[in-house]
Amino acid sequence: MLTQQLRNDLYVPLAGIANEWANHLNTGNFYPNNHASFLKMCSTKNQTRPTPLILRYEPGGFNTLHQDLYGAMYFPFQVVIVLNQNGVDFTGGEFVMTEQIPHAQSKALVIQPNQGDAVVFTTHSRPIKGTRGYYRANMKHGISEVKSGERYALGIIFHDAA
Repeated sequence: MLTQQLRNDLYVPLAGIANEWANHLNTGNFYPNNHASFLKMCSTKNQTRPTPLILRYEPGGFNTLHQDLYGAMYFPFQVVIVLNQNGVDFTGGEFVMTEQIPHAQSKALVIQPNQGDAVVFTTHSRPIKGTRGYYRANMKHGISEVKSGERYALGIIFHDAA
């Protein structure tokens, strides 16, 4: 229930940004002001399985770069909340994002959030303002190898899966 409440509460401010991004990228997508209405849209695409998850990594565990797309309908943001303390409960396990820049090498961003920190990141792509308007930069995310201990996080994905 707490996880669903987080989905509902976090969705609201992100929906406005999602609509702004959709406008910049001319996707034709519209995200309603509340999560329940968005989930109804997912269900019209036969996406009815909730997607939040607890992520657990042991030494040697990692998550390759990926995008969490579970059907035709997806929300452009997701959130991960780290549940234990870096440097105390685990080492390694950095959050890694890559941004694919057209006609250039990908750019990596590596962060190490601590217990209770929430990271909001894009599910698929983000708009970047260029000299001729906005263009789409594809994004992927993952977790670097955990060196010691166990790393736990809560993944909040706003769209349901098929």
